[in-house]
Order: sequence, then C-alpha cells, then structure tokens
Amino acid sequence: MPWSLRMVTYATIILFIIFIYFGYRYFRSVRLTDVSKPGLFKLLYLLAATSFFAYPIGGHIQYQLSGSFNRTGWPDPMIYLFWYGLVFMGVMLNWLILHDLLLPFAKRFSAKPIEVIKRNFAKGFLAIAAFICLYTAIKMVWDTNRIITEKISYLLPLDVNSFQPLTIVHIADLHADQYTSEKKMNRYVQKVNSFNPDLVLFGGDLISSGTDYITAGADALAGIEATYGTWFVIGDHDHWTDTNLIIRELETRGIPALDNQNAWIDHHGSVIKLTGVTEIYSRQVQPDSLTTLLEESRDEVLRILLSHQASDRLIEQSLEHGVHQLFGAHTHGGQIRIPIFFYPVTAAREETKYVNGNWMLNGMLLNVNNGLGFTLSPVRYNAPAQISVITVTSEN
Repeated sequence: MPWSLRMVTYATIILFIIFIYFGYRYFRSVRLTDVSKPGLFKLLYLLAATSFFAYPIGGHIQYQLSGSFNRTGWPDPMIYLFWYGLVFMGVMLNWLILHDLLLPFAKRFSAKPIEVIKRNFAKGFLAIAAFICLYTAIKMVWDTNRIITEKISYLLPLDVNSFQPLTIVHIADLHADQYTSEKKMNRYVQKVNSFNPDLVLFGGDLISSGTDYITAGADALAGIEATYGTWFVIGDHDHWTDTNLIIRELETRGIPALDNQNAWIDHHGSVIKLTGVTEIYSRQVQPDSLTTLLEESRDEVLRILLSHQASDRLIEQSLEHGVHQLFGAHTHGGQIRIPIFFYPVTAAREETKYVNGNWMLNGMLLNVNNGLGFTLSPVRYNAPAQISVITVTSEN
C-alpha cells in the first residue's frame, strides 16, 4: 500500500472511532431535546458520514482496481471534506470527553431533576457541536492561507567588536503543486523581501511530487532579494522526484545547493560558515563526513548548519562542534495540530519533539520552520505557513 494511502487510512480509523462516539452522543442529545424534525438531524449525520469518508473509501477502491493511489487525483471538495472531518471530530473529542465527565457530577450535586439536567446537557452539546462545526471550518481556511512571522534575536557569545548586525531569513517546504499557487508563493517571497535579508536559507522540498511544478517553484524563489543570496538543501520530496533537475533549475537562477558542503561568506570582514547537509528519509549524511564538514574552519565567527531534517544526531554533533545555529524544516509545524485539552496532537510528534519553533540548546539556536506548502493534506490547522527572521548581533 502506498505511503500516502496508508497515512490516510490511519487518519480514517481515528476519524471513524470519534465519529461513532460523536454519533452516539449526538443522537441521544437529539432524542432528549425533543426536536421537531429529528429526521433532519439524521440526514445531517448521514451527509457528514458521506462527505467525510468518500475520499478514503474511493482511494481504497482505486488502489484495489489499479494498484496505485493518487492523493491529488480526486475532486478537491472530497479531499478537503475528509481533512475537515478529521479536524472537526478531533476538536469535538474534547467536548465529548468533557460532557461525559461533567454529566455524572451534575446529576449527583445539582438540585434540578435528572431529566432536566440531561436535557440541558443535550441542548448544550448540540449548540457546541454547531459552533465547533463552523469554527473549525473558518479557522482551517484561515490557517491554510495565512503566513506568520517568527522573529528571533541571537547574540553571538564572542568578543567580536567589528561584527555588523546580520538578518537571516529561514524558509522551507515550498511544495509547489496544485494547492500552493503561484500567487501564494509570490506573496511568501514578497514577505521575505520585506525584511531586507542579508542571507536566506531554504530548507528543502521545493515541490511535492513530479516535475510539473519545478519551474514554478524555482521562479518563485528566484524573486528573493538577499545580500548574500538564497541557499538551498535537498528535501525528501526533492530526492524522490528529480534532484539533479531541481538543483540545476535553482542554480541557473543563482540559488546554490549545498549537498554535504561548506560555504563561507564575508560579512563586513567577519567570516560566516554555512554548512548544508542532506538529511532525509532516503539519504543521511554519514557521521564521519559530517564531522569533517563541521571541523573545517576559516576562522569564522558564526557557524550555521542547514538541513531539511533536524535529526537528533545532527543536533548532537552540532553541539559537539560549536555550531551556533541549526536550521531544520520537514515537519510543517505539524501542519494539522489538534489540541486535546490544550496539548497539540500531531503526527509529526512521532518523529521528533522539535516540531516547530526555536530552542536554545547550550547556546546553540535550533529553529524548525513550518514552511509554506503541504504534503499529505492540502490544509493547515494551528500550524500556518511561517517565515523565521533571525537577527544576529554580537556582545560588543
């Protein structure tokens, strides 16, 4: 079974379990409130079931008939409604659990008759379900289309009097495809340019799949204006399509790729070392090669490591070799982060605890960027597209 269909199947199982739990509480609430048209509520539930599960069921039928699965080869409403259903049910799970925890206490300690309590809880549940249905739709559309900025200040722990302030912009996961439009990519680039960056680091995954959108993605990145240019490392999706073509298209537009390589930048007389490594599922930089890269020096005052995946071993070796800043991507910030009682649940947390944000690890800045585009699902929730802006200054 293709990876994409397998992941959709796992999500479908979770959705199905919560949907059945929701249905039990939903129909009990309908009965307790004595609504005038119970048939309408049954129709709404059936319509939701059809909308939420059409995509995965169709995907399995396609796989059984053809032996393949195309995650983008379906009508967009089918795809969006499935992921909306997962988010809606995930958010509703909080209220399902809360309802079933509070109801016994209300029955025990309230002076009202039990039937009145149950009816009030039923009305409240239906009202909350209607609100969450609308709220998750609005928020999902908003998070899918907005771009946020993360601003970070980094103070070099060095006695360097002549170091001039440096502005680094970290972006990643453009995923040029049918869902990441040229308009959205250009808006992203314009926002990058608005910070007047000295150095732009792109953490890989120019495209999602195939070669149709390589030119569009490369053209978008070519619009970035930075003093020391834009630098690129290979992502998983770049490797799975045509890495050489992607590198060639980017380099002809003045965007060099660092494939387990070092580069040095002269910043007003201060040397900056930029190490770019290929750390993806299908290919990882060897520990000895990484050590050689990290030990090579030209008396730099700032050491930067750029990788698609900020794996634990990269973090460990970077700390051992005095890297000042490690930039990673890949996680999309979780892309879909559903809070279960304020804890953000996301599949990306199964891979790493560094899902999104920045951390100071013994003086080293680790920044993991949400990126712009999508992989398995064409939506975002609680993890909007992101641009990280890092201002580097010295103590003196």
